[in-house]
Amino acid sequence: MTKKTTLRPWLQRNSRTAFDNDWLRVDIDEVELPDGRTYDYTLIRSDRHGAAILAFDEQGQVLMEREFRYPVGQVIWQLPGGLLDSGETPLAAAQRELLEETGHVAENWRRLGSIWDNPAFEDMLIHIFVAENTHFNGETNRDDHEWVTCEWVEMDWLKERVRSGEIKERVLLAALGFLWAEG
Repeated sequence: MTKKTTLRPWLQRNSRTAFDNDWLRVDIDEVELPDGRTYDYTLIRSDRHGAAILAFDEQGQVLMEREFRYPVGQVIWQLPGGLLDSGETPLAAAQRELLEETGHVAENWRRLGSIWDNPAFEDMLIHIFVAENTHFNGETNRDDHEWVTCEWVEMDWLKERVRSGEIKERVLLAALGFLWAEG
């Protein structure tokens, strides 16, 4: 039998900002580990959390985005979404982002769940919503750095891309996990 270890929070002793811009802040925190040693932990702090949308049309197809993501050097499949504006609720951000990025609106909305984006490195929380009866309502209003295409796909197509490993994007995978956990 393995000995159980009692886990306890690390204690922050000091913090300094190494980088800060409109998108993120990188802090280096001196933390005390459970055994008393200290460690410099580098983390990304975000002033804003995110929202993502699993949007369905009346035929049950899913609205997907394709976008080049510089850190991985590939065009990837992803869900529409983005950051919450100051004072904005997660649902309002999801509704705004769906319209801005895709030109679509939805009749029915429900919260699917929330995930930490990457808790080993950052403190961002992503709120995931289902949008149903989604339809095109107007022009997009993308940020200057957003080069996105949209495509409706069948759920079976999406499942196959997940099984094959083509889809690796964490928010999309989490949204599908939440959806499939519902049954």
